[in-house]
Amino acid sequence: MPDNLGILLHLMAGSLRQSNLPICQLVATALDGSVSQINTKTIKKSEIAPVKLDGIDPPPDPTLMDLFQAILQSVADLSWRRPGFGKIPDAIVNQMAVCEIIGPTGQIRHETVRAGLLFQAPNIIYPRHSHAAEEIYFPLTGSVDWQIDNAIWCQHEAGSFIHHLPYQPHAIRTGKIPLLTIWGWTGDIAAHSYRI
Repeated sequence: MPDNLGILLHLMAGSLRQSNLPICQLVATALDGSVSQINTKTIKKSEIAPVKLDGIDPPPDPTLMDLFQAILQSVADLSWRRPGFGKIPDAIVNQMAVCEIIGPTGQIRHETVRAGLLFQAPNIIYPRHSHAAEEIYFPLTGSVDWQIDNAIWCQHEAGSFIHHLPYQPHAIRTGKIPLLTIWGWTGDIAAHSYRI
């Protein structure tokens, strides 16, 4: 597990470093710096059953294949929970799972960054929400629709960067393809500001 998780953290960091966004650089540095803190004795158990990624097609972009394989090799050892800090309706949240790999409540403790993976089943809308943290997404599956502020829904492909400013309302809508994405928070990463 430590080797798999270390490889996953490095590959996540490398993917985020492809962007010039400062948030991507901050999260990438935190991910790389967390590799030395991997300790299997302190890794939290999942609150829900491990996510099954068997039915997800590999990313259409071959440059994402190593990252996708690293997720598959680590998925059962990651600590999955329901997203939304208890504020998303059960009918929706039961079709989603989040893994905070690093962060204040993550598998590896980090006080200034939260980062991990998010899974959203097909044909689900993650309702419009906001939080104080600045946020980045790097999807490995697509196309998936995002809505930011009151704009029309915009389709994003695997390998794109979706950036949300603090308190910027946003929503995610999957179609026939589920969403598997890296996510990261910086700034005010406390959970209390999360709103639906």
